[in-house]
Amino acid sequence: MTATKAPPVIRSQPIMGSVVSAHVHDDASSELIDVVITEVFKELSLYESMFTTFQKTSEISRINQGDLHILDASREVIDVLDACFYLEGMSKGAFSAHRLDGSLDPAGFVKGWAVERASRQFDIAGLRHWYISLGGDMQLGDPPLDETTQLYEWKVGIADPHHHGAVVTGLSMGRGAVATSGIAERSSHLVDPRTGESCHYWSSVTVTGPSLTWADAFATTACVIGEHGLNWVHNFEGYSALGVRSDGTLVTVARSGEIPRASAEQY
Repeated sequence: MTATKAPPVIRSQPIMGSVVSAHVHDDASSELIDVVITEVFKELSLYESMFTTFQKTSEISRINQGDLHILDASREVIDVLDACFYLEGMSKGAFSAHRLDGSLDPAGFVKGWAVERASRQFDIAGLRHWYISLGGDMQLGDPPLDETTQLYEWKVGIADPHHHGAVVTGLSMGRGAVATSGIAERSSHLVDPRTGESCHYWSSVTVTGPSLTWADAFATTACVIGEHGLNWVHNFEGYSALGVRSDGTLVTVARSGEIPRASAEQY
């Protein structure tokens, strides 16, 4: 008799203005999995309290209010802001942790960073086959066996930004990350930080690579850059991008170049 494979353990919780969901496919006790997921969600909630601009007591708000100097902030805040300033330079301002009024808001970077950082708890606990998603952006552990294809792969659908509930293409992925930015994820509120104008060339950009920290930030930046955004992403080794133009055309590019100086391991 063939043993029945247990269904994955799935837990979700509202965090960072969206919903985070954790999916664990390991053959482990539900008690262990629940403990690990709880700790992952706690860590994400901690980062939310540090970086949110909606609470006066957060470190970012205190910096903006003049109550906390950047150099006196926590190591996590300093590291995130350092990475943001690096990316601002690499993108010639297409990415920025500053609002038009000059205040700090690293929301375009911190969500991917927080999910990737918190997801390490799965590996520390000895869990392998997991993924965690926040607003559709995912950090992926080792894929389980796909019983249909008999391959070890995650199947990831890329949302059609023009037709709710539809997908424009699918990806087969191993361990890594996938992030999408654009009107499907941000409700047309993506703006160029240099001008304050809305970005219209891409309806969505999806980036895959080893790190959700950078995949998420690169996807946002590529949308802002516009026509040459996908090529810009491919300057970073290990990262690939595809985009859906405002007319619905799907565009892919495949090449790589230099490694980002900053990496998730540093942060």
